[in-house]
Amino acid sequence: MNILNVCDGTDWDMTAYQALHTAIQFGRLKHNASVLCPKNSRLYAECQKNKIAVSPLTLGAKFGFFKPGGWDVVHFYNPMGVTPLFLRKARSGSRVFITQVRLGSQKAFERLASLEPYVDNYVAACNSVQEDLVRAGADQRRVFMVPPGINIGRWESAMLIKPAMFQKRPYKVGTVSMDRTLKEQQLFLMMAKDVLEALPDTNFMIVGLKDERIRAFARALGISHKVDILWERADMPEIMAMMHIYAKTSRREGMSMSLIEAQASGVACVVPRLRGLSDFTVHDCNGLIVQPDNVAACAEAVIRLINNPGMCHSLAKMAFDYVNNNMSVPVTANLLLRLYEDALQK
Repeated sequence: MNILNVCDGTDWDMTAYQALHTAIQFGRLKHNASVLCPKNSRLYAECQKNKIAVSPLTLGAKFGFFKPGGWDVVHFYNPMGVTPLFLRKARSGSRVFITQVRLGSQKAFERLASLEPYVDNYVAACNSVQEDLVRAGADQRRVFMVPPGINIGRWESAMLIKPAMFQKRPYKVGTVSMDRTLKEQQLFLMMAKDVLEALPDTNFMIVGLKDERIRAFARALGISHKVDILWERADMPEIMAMMHIYAKTSRREGMSMSLIEAQASGVACVVPRLRGLSDFTVHDCNGLIVQPDNVAACAEAVIRLINNPGMCHSLAKMAFDYVNNNMSVPVTANLLLRLYEDALQK
């Protein structure tokens, strides 16, 4: 099968990650997979690094000057900048799929639904996105849910050491955030202060956005000596191996790659009840769900996990099993291939 993944964004995010790793997996399965993306993006560089055929996505292509090139399937990932002309040209010789990862406004989903004449199937990355597509007018028979894939091999080594780690004290509670408003980081530090009042031996870690105001806020709370602030890191599997508990303190809806990575690393997770973010977590089964923007509820959940190492390990193991069985790249790539085959047969 000849498959072209198209990504029109320049950010290195969950969308670009899916476009890259599904193409890699398709190649391993002896399909002809290629990527079309902006030349100045990290995705373009990662394709070259991994020997995936890649071509630059030009402004002309977006406006319909696109050569179909004999692709059986052209798969667009979060195509917010793609015009109907581009889709029409792609569909002239191929089956067209659209994967939507991000949640967004009603207007944004109505725009996606309006592209249905040029689209064979929509693929939603979570149940919340699937619901929004159908609500916006997309035919529910053509909207499928395929969760984002993760390269599980990079993270399972962290999972292997977790049974021993959950018996060790003190516990380390971490988070990953690139929130430029610093609201997430502040909420995490306020939660840390509450936890330390009950369990003063606990340690904390913040990874992500580099901003000295985060350290200043920790000092203002009087807990800076208990918090490691590591900024953005390239060795996240090793970082996840150091955590016992991952506390996501996001106040916004949407999926989180770092949360999935934590689950794949066997870290027990505390997750706010937000659309997209908590779609793959079942309370008291593979994580703990708390009310968003609630410092006391988050602290209470973290304290509960620290005081119950057996439960902490059980939740982490269930989270790993779920990700491994449902969200590893081979699993999600096979789901996509079945959808492609069905569309081609029709």
